[in-house]
Parts: sequence; C-alpha cells; structure tokens
Amino acid sequence: MDLKLRGQSVTRVCFDAALTLLTNEDYEVRVETDASIQAPGGDLVLFDPESPGPAAVQLVNLVQDAVASAEVGSAGDLLISFESGAKLTVPPNSDYEAWGLVGPNGSRVTCIPGGEIARWSEQ
Repeated sequence: MDLKLRGQSVTRVCFDAALTLLTNEDYEVRVETDASIQAPGGDLVLFDPESPGPAAVQLVNLVQDAVASAEVGSAGDLLISFESGAKLTVPPNSDYEAWGLVGPNGSRVTCIPGGEIARWSEQ
C-alpha cells in the first residue's frame, strides 16, 4: 500500500516515548517499536525509538530530506526511502502498535499488533 508521502520533506524529527517525523505537508509518522535506519551507502542500524543511541544522528539527518517512497509491506512493515538514499524500516510487533501515520485531514493508518493495518478517515 502506497502511503502517498512521495515528494514531502521531513521538517522535524522528535524523540520522546517514540520517534516522530513531521513533513512539510503536515503528515506525522510515529514509530513506537524497534526499527532500523540505513544511511545513504551506510550500514543498517537497529534502534529503539525511546533511546535511539547512535541512530539519532542518522535520524536527525533526515530533516530536509524528501520522501522517495513510503509503503506498507505485505507483513505490515513500514518502508520509507528518502531521496538521499536513506531508508527507514519498521517491522510489525506482535504485542504493540509498531507505527502510525496521521494526515492533515485526520486520516490515519496504523500497524496494530501482529501486523494488521487499520485505516480511519475523517473525510
């Protein structure tokens, strides 16, 4: 499933109990479980969103990077590729919501426990 984020730039990266990416078109991607980031031409780094450690630098470097593609895989995994070549991957979690996307119109896409995808729309 295409999440229709192509061409949007990351304007902010926030760290709290999760990792949040905000885009210039007011979309919010929230990562709540273990994920991975791969810098352009770099190694794949696994991280916990609550304490990203060494991955924090790579995640902050996504600011001003544009989304090349954002898709949901067949298992419920979130796959975001950026124009710089960076890649963010969030696999589903068996016990928790792994990730969520909220659009400016109130629409939501969430990976619920086990990898099933739930969708809501305010329109």
